[in-house]
Formats: sequence, C-alpha cells, structure tokens
Amino acid sequence: SRSNDTLLLFYVCSNLLSFSQPMHPYTLLTDPEDYHYMPKPRHRRPSRLLRLLGSSFDPFWMSIEQPSEASKGHDDGQPLLRGDTLPAKIPEYTTAKESLVRDWFVRSATCGLTYQWVDAGPVLWPRWLRHTDCEKSDGERSCSFPGGMECVPAETTYINILIWLYGDRRSHKRCAWKKVPYPVVTACACSCK
Repeated sequence: SRSNDTLLLFYVCSNLLSFSQPMHPYTLLTDPEDYHYMPKPRHRRPSRLLRLLGSSFDPFWMSIEQPSEASKGHDDGQPLLRGDTLPAKIPEYTTAKESLVRDWFVRSATCGLTYQWVDAGPVLWPRWLRHTDCEKSDGERSCSFPGGMECVPAETTYINILIWLYGDRRSHKRCAWKKVPYPVVTACACSCK
C-alpha cells in the first residue's frame, strides 16, 4: 500500500542518511505509476523551497539549475583540492635529483578530492548536488610507496536538502517537503585497502 511505501521510503532515507561514513550520491528510483505522487510544478517553486531550506542553502554544494559544469560530461570528476597527507617534515635537499625524488614522494602520497554535479532527481531539492569523492588510483598508481594503500574518505560533513514525502489519504497526511541531512566528503587520506 502507499502508506507502507511512504513509511518504507522515510525509513530507508533516514537510515541511509544517518551513516557516519561517506555515501555515494543517490536518487530515489521512481516507477512511472508513482507520477501521481511526485511533486508537481506548484510544489517546486524555488522561492518557496528556498524559504523552507533557509540558511541551509549553500550554492557551493547545491544548485537550483543545472550547473554549466555538469553539462560538460566530466565522468571522472574535476579536481576540487589536493592535500598533503605526509605528517612528517621532509628535509630540504640540495641537489635537483633529490628534490625531484622528494616531490615525487609528496605527489604520490597526496590524496585529491574530485567533484561532479549530480542530478538527484525530482524528489530531492535542490535537484543538483555537488558530489565529492577521493581521486581514484589508475590501477598502477598508489598513494604509497611501496604500493598497497589507496585514497579513502577521511572527513565528511552534512548539508541539508529537502526530500518530498507523500502522505496517506486514510490518515489525512499531506505530501510535504522535509529537511534531511546529506553527507559529502570534504577530505581524503592515504590508507590501507
């Protein structure tokens, strides 16, 4: 029944969104039969949804319109930032070769963060979210020497977005937007696989 579907949807979303570990972008898959329960254009007025989201709206992480970067097809993501994961000081060397080796070690142990804009679907708002992830190794490159380690999420933060939850006619609950946390990776580190 639709009532059970609504409860299941809320349970799944609340549990998915409560993990402390970073999560990949998600969309709630919809069946064409569910069109009746999707938010209508009158429910998706940006001015109203911006009021509901309030100060949680962050244009760095979310966009009402499709960002121009999203249409360029960056499958692997664009670099967002690179951090130095080496905790110890590396001594200064005097020769050019030693400097090249030192720079290679630093580059090898650095884990970058990439992003891509993701269309989260019609039941999440804002619909466009910046999804961040750690740079993937190319199969040959590792973030350690000798190899064996990989870049993994080290820090996560939560942004608030809106999710459309439909109600049950029997209990006279109305469809409504609800604010929920959405995890995003903010830093990566070199770690064991």
